[in-house]
Amino acid sequence: MFTPKNFAILAVIYILGYLLYIFYYAIGLYQLNPFVKVRPLSPSEKALLAEAFPVYGELPERLRLKCEERISWFRSRKKFVFYGQVPRQEDLRLILSAAAVFMTLGLSNYKMMRSLLRIVVYPSKYYSRINRRHHFGEYNPRFKTVIFSAEKIWEGFQIPDDNVNLAMHEFAHALTFEMMHRHSWEARRFRVGLKRIKELFLLEGFVHKLEHTQYFREYGLTNLQEFFSVAVENYVETPKDFEKDFPQLYKVVKSMLKFEFR
Repeated sequence: MFTPKNFAILAVIYILGYLLYIFYYAIGLYQLNPFVKVRPLSPSEKALLAEAFPVYGELPERLRLKCEERISWFRSRKKFVFYGQVPRQEDLRLILSAAAVFMTLGLSNYKMMRSLLRIVVYPSKYYSRINRRHHFGEYNPRFKTVIFSAEKIWEGFQIPDDNVNLAMHEFAHALTFEMMHRHSWEARRFRVGLKRIKELFLLEGFVHKLEHTQYFREYGLTNLQEFFSVAVENYVETPKDFEKDFPQLYKVVKSMLKFEFR
């Protein structure tokens, strides 16, 4: 018989379960769960990677195996949440995991445990209750969440040299947050790189050159963090043009990521 006492017990169990669920994701325990199986990449998934990331096919075997292992970990251990009717969800898991891994392939810290717990994907443009406007993508450091529009993710990989790649842009924000809160040598080197980029902005004629060449999107001039994320997009998609037109800046980004996309 269902009594008020039984109802109270069930309510307490529910509340405790919910709190444990929040705690489980809030401190990133999902990423450490030993019962989550890390599934290796299939031949068809490797083919998709080669199509989306031309550099993948150029990697030496040792580095390629390292890349595949990291991608498998990332897509298995990070929490992916899909809202609405998002097609090709497994492909998106793979592509987004690969974007984060390629950006950090030269770093020892690729898991971003302090900065990234969840990856949320909407079918297209979505309304952000935090900023109270529509977005295609954003990074929320408070909730350690990256949010994407699936439509814009695929657009970013359809044209490989237009210097617009939403996945790389938002993961670059997460990486910046990660490196600002770590005390490792590579985190210090990363912060030195950001400081050097800021110094370049103060050089006479540098900003004028940025505006005149229009090689970097105007949105990148919003602030230092946005410029770094835009620079990462260019570094990934048109590295030869980047190095030719802005050799000093290219060298700085290279020292921060320790990997070249060519």
